Amino acid sequence: MGGYHVLQELLFGPLARRVTVVGVATDDPTQPFAHPSVRLWHYPHTRDDELLVPRFAAEQGLPVFTGRVKSPDFFALFLDEWQPSLCLMATFGQKIPTPLIHYPSLGFYNFHHSGPTWPSYPGPDPIAAMVRDGRTHLALTIHKVTDVIDGGEFVARSHQVAIPDGINAIDMHRITWPQMGPFIHRSVGAMLTAAETISAGPPLVLQEEVVGYHTSDHRGWQEPLAA
Repeated sequence: MGGYHVLQELLFGPLARRVTVVGVATDDPTQPFAHPSVRLWHYPHTRDDELLVPRFAAEQGLPVFTGRVKSPDFFALFLDEWQPSLCLMATFGQKIPTPLIHYPSLGFYNFHHSGPTWPSYPGPDPIAAMVRDGRTHLALTIHKVTDVIDGGEFVARSHQVAIPDGINAIDMHRITWPQMGPFIHRSVGAMLTAAETISAGPPLVLQEEVVGYHTSDHRGWQEPLAA
């Protein structure tokens, strides 16, 4: 659901005129390197759930990679063909290798379900942890991707979403992500606007947190982007 709704905003929302999506890497939960036994996939779901992102991306004519990202094939694809300026990750089951984290000039960011503060609830199943703790609401947090899983700097936080009694992670994703279109385009749009600003201006503030971004020497170009 995360990858699908992020792609929807990049391709058809207000961001579409500002970005070009150059490729999509997505989980194949039949493979052990996607860690299906500890992630969303260990909850009841359908094969259509597993294929939602790759089918949607392929229908839009986007290159799709479903293999291991820590491999020569993906390094060549990412560095030589896609060459993204910005990377966005949403519920992805593999750790990103350090050279790929540092490659995009505008940064590498992750969407993560969390509590009202950051960092909170790192790891592959934050919703289950929040349910166990008796939390009644959660948010979607954008943070920088670093070598520490779910430990990067805070960037932005969505509105609070109620957690129904007895819900599992897959059903919570089905509730959360369809609400996140405005949050996605507002937050990613702010990243692009900050990057396009040549002269140093006041710090960008999202949800009362100060955030720094890389600047670009080019105005008006479409940023290559991998999701």
